[in-house]
Amino acid sequence: MNSFNDPLLYIKGPPVFHLYPIRSIIQMETEMEVTMDVPKEVQDESTSIYEIRTSMSKKTLAILEKLTFLAKPFQRRAYRPLVFHVAGGVYLQGEVEKVDDEFVTFLVGSDETITYPVDQVEKIVWRGTEMK
Repeated sequence: MNSFNDPLLYIKGPPVFHLYPIRSIIQMETEMEVTMDVPKEVQDESTSIYEIRTSMSKKTLAILEKLTFLAKPFQRRAYRPLVFHVAGGVYLQGEVEKVDDEFVTFLVGSDETITYPVDQVEKIVWRGTEMK
């Protein structure tokens, strides 16, 4: 037996194949032909699935991206302690609880939450270095 024919992974169980019934394939082909013949109204469509935010600066968008990343359950535990530098010289030590498009909620202490606008967060520091 050749080593190229040996399976790389053994799974106990029967092989599984997903085959579509022939009727559904023929129906899909006929539906495609019918829909292609019908003229549709032309609409302006965006090539991107994401809307570009022009109201925020690049720095604010980068911080919003970091805050959204840090709000996920695993990252909330992995990235500790976090220090958030907010406008006005305020330093908050805690974690990100919730992020909206315009506001971020920080969990400070055991049960205290503080909400700030995203554009007021200046930088995020983890273990003494600024997150980039």
